[in-house]
This record gives sequence, structure tokens and C-alpha cells, in this order.
Amino acid sequence: MKEEIKMYLERAKKFKRNAEFNFKNGDYDLAMFHIEQACQLMIKAKLLDLKGYFERTHSLRKLLSEIDVEGIKEFINKYKVVLRNLERAYITSRYYFEEFFKEEVEEAFKALDELKKILWKDQNTS
Repeated sequence: MKEEIKMYLERAKKFKRNAEFNFKNGDYDLAMFHIEQACQLMIKAKLLDLKGYFERTHSLRKLLSEIDVEGIKEFINKYKVVLRNLERAYITSRYYFEEFFKEEVEEAFKALDELKKILWKDQNTS
């Protein structure tokens, strides 16, 4: 695996750890932001792996639409509301405050774990 891809995946793991910490402390808005960052880096790593580049955007849905791997279309459909919430978490972290609820964050963690399985099922990215 290319060094840059490894760096993206390692950073995604760190963002997930931060999200878990925030979640345990009831900081759901920060947890959502960190989950979004973890997703974004995982997706961009996969695009680097498949294409050698990724579009300069923060839209998870746009980035995911450029990946052609088994299960990705079903994932996008299943988690369309979660993906929208994650994108809102990114935007609101920069420009204004938005509250998220525990259940929304729990669903976002599920999406993150499923995304990792879909994108990196053949590689050891523990």
C-alpha cells in the first residue's frame, strides 16, 4: 500500500478515536465532525488507491459517487440521511453550531464501520 494511502488511513483511525472520546463525553457535535473526517479520509484513501487522485471536495456523497466497488451504491442509499448529517457536521463545525443527538452519532458510527468494511475488506487496516 502506498505511503500516502497508509497516512490517510492512519489519520482516519485517529479521528475515529477522537469521535469515541467525544461521544463518551456527550460532545455529540464534535463526535459527528470527527466521524465525518474519518469517513472523508477513508474515502479519499480509496480514491487514491483506485484512481491515484481525488476531487477537491468535502462532500462525502460526491466522493462516494466516484467509487465503483461492490456494495457502495447500497451503502449510499442505506445511509443517505447519515451522510447528509455528516456533511452538515463538517460545515457547521466551521461556520456555526449545530446540535446532534446520541442516536444520530450511534448511526454515524455504524456507517463508518460499514464503510470501512466495504472499502477496505481486502486489506488489513486495523
